[in-house]
Amino acid sequence: MGFVIENARFRAEIAPLGAELKSLVDLSTGQEYMWQADPAWWKGTAPILFPIVGGLKGETYTYEGREYRLPQHGFARSREFTAVATCSDAVELELTACDETRSLYPFDFVLRVGFSLERGGLAVRYRVTNRGTGQMYFSIGSHPAFNVPFRSASPGTAGALENYYILFEREENLERYFFKDGMIVPGKTAEVLDSSRTLTLSRNLFDAGPVIFKNPASREFTIASSRDPHAIRVATDGVPFVAIWSKPGGAPFVCIEPWHGLPDAGDASGSLVEKEGIVSLPQYDTFSTGYRIEIL
Repeated sequence: MGFVIENARFRAEIAPLGAELKSLVDLSTGQEYMWQADPAWWKGTAPILFPIVGGLKGETYTYEGREYRLPQHGFARSREFTAVATCSDAVELELTACDETRSLYPFDFVLRVGFSLERGGLAVRYRVTNRGTGQMYFSIGSHPAFNVPFRSASPGTAGALENYYILFEREENLERYFFKDGMIVPGKTAEVLDSSRTLTLSRNLFDAGPVIFKNPASREFTIASSRDPHAIRVATDGVPFVAIWSKPGGAPFVCIEPWHGLPDAGDASGSLVEKEGIVSLPQYDTFSTGYRIEIL
């Protein structure tokens, strides 16, 4: 049974498994904005990526002379979280290190994920605390998928993926990085923005994997349509990496993924400490980040 929170405009449901956001509904219209995990396309909705983002070279990493194995995107999405605070319009869930996680990842961590409904949408906050001795090394990322079209549309209006685009908050000078077999393809980039602020969606845009950007200037990324006045904005605190993804072939959803971390590149050393984008957290310190879903 999931946790259901509600305010005057929205209702959200969060599953204890993976602390995964499963639903965000506008109560005034009955419109569901989150992808509903149809396995014919993709069985996720909004998994949390922790303590790595993407895959590892050889599915392994080394730390202090020992080799460890971690699945793609880490283990948080397959672990049960516990509620530590609840009210009518908010919930906070927690995952803590245990013997099983230490066999994969040798750090004493606490990961708290908070969901709170706002007037314009939903705020999601992550807090990662290092309860161990010495530095802790991790990545964390978000993977929310939104229905596209995200509103019921008349035939021939806003119903096709090609009618949608991603609008960046600021002018960008970015090239995409490529992702294959769970890893970054080293040295391969390409221009993909239609202008300094616009990425047009299409059925074949994701044939080569997610569209990954490093160091975007923008903090906000908006899914919009040329034929619909409504939009969905993902607003961040500012992130070093962002990925845009959908299942190739015209899947009826699109993901905007703010990341603190990257998949390994094909030429990665395998050392966790040397991993590109890794976050280093001092003993007893807490790292905080998050994003907001704004319905426009």
